[in-house]
Amino acid sequence: MVHFLKDYPTYFEWLTEQCRSLKVPLVNGIQGKTSYRLSQTIAGEIEKLGALPFSQFMHHALYEPGLGYYSAGSHKLGEGGDFVTAPELSPLFAQTLAKSFIKVFEQSEAQVLELGAGSGTFAVELMKELEVKNSLPQHYYILEVSADLKQRQRQAIEQSIPHLASRFIWLDHLPRQFSGVIFANEVADALPVDLVRKQKNQLQKAHVKLDDSGYRLSWQETESIQEVNPYLKQWPHGYMTEHHLQTEFWLEGLVESLSKGAIILFDYGYSADEYYESHRTHGTLQCYYQQHKHHSPLLLPGLQDITASVNFSQIAYIAHKLGAEIVGYCEQALFLMSSGIEQQAAKLAESLGSDTMAQVKISQQLKKLLMPDEMGENCKVLVASKNCTVQLQGFALSNKLHRL
Repeated sequence: MVHFLKDYPTYFEWLTEQCRSLKVPLVNGIQGKTSYRLSQTIAGEIEKLGALPFSQFMHHALYEPGLGYYSAGSHKLGEGGDFVTAPELSPLFAQTLAKSFIKVFEQSEAQVLELGAGSGTFAVELMKELEVKNSLPQHYYILEVSADLKQRQRQAIEQSIPHLASRFIWLDHLPRQFSGVIFANEVADALPVDLVRKQKNQLQKAHVKLDDSGYRLSWQETESIQEVNPYLKQWPHGYMTEHHLQTEFWLEGLVESLSKGAIILFDYGYSADEYYESHRTHGTLQCYYQQHKHHSPLLLPGLQDITASVNFSQIAYIAHKLGAEIVGYCEQALFLMSSGIEQQAAKLAESLGSDTMAQVKISQQLKKLLMPDEMGENCKVLVASKNCTVQLQGFALSNKLHRL
């Protein structure tokens, strides 16, 4: 057994050193024991295979049952968590998107399938707004891998909208012949990716190995550049980026599951031209631990989020190839503004009367959702439809399909 895994106290000291080097809060005992068990599992896989493709390491780190970042119980979302998503930031996000859901319901069955529903905030706020607009879905399905988050979602629904709780159904796998809206916010950026780099005229793929000091990357030659990505010819020597094979499989499952309706995706990402720009020499991989961002995915196994920006050109290509129509693509700010979020915010502020602090909070929420240096420009929305014609108000200001 390698030195850092010889016993739990040694492993905990290893984690503590990592926290100090990253200048992040120290790991507690419960976190340490969960990470230790996860690292024992990963080490066993590495010993069997000699080296683990990075995508498999990332899968274990995020999704290993009971031990991975998204599978183990810990506070990840919102204040005090590792990151904040748009639904947790403001109810305006879900309230504004309700219009788009209703438009799809007019062309399909009134049903929602949310992938990775987080704390359940989006589901609660969307259902409240749909109820006001007399457009409640027959069923609201949630596909969630985390048992901890499932429990939080149930509690949020029971506390906020108990009279609608019977409409919610939790799934373990994608349904067949689903009709309605499939919605995913910040899901695709957490799917496992492979790391690849260009060395002279060869492409190398990252694998994870172990030594006494911890995990390390080992690079092995893989397919020829032309077979993997047409952009590779333009890359300089040493250029590193991500290969999104799991994203392709994930999207294929969504399109095949959808019989009629639309897929609405919100996520951090770029078109392929932007994704593979020559200056992006180290790819887009990022890690988040208690609101701290860094770029070391082999540290703090199971305790940190690992994400890679979405290649929306790839998403559009796969969806179109499988028979879906790409309705639109643009920045989050443009979509929300075109959908009326500013009017929604004014309406909410007016209802608060003279509560100045609450009105300031609404203004701050709006800024984070819309400003270019916040979520407004970095987060994109892509909508694909299948067996129906959908026109969404969100793309009235700008539809950048040509960028894909």
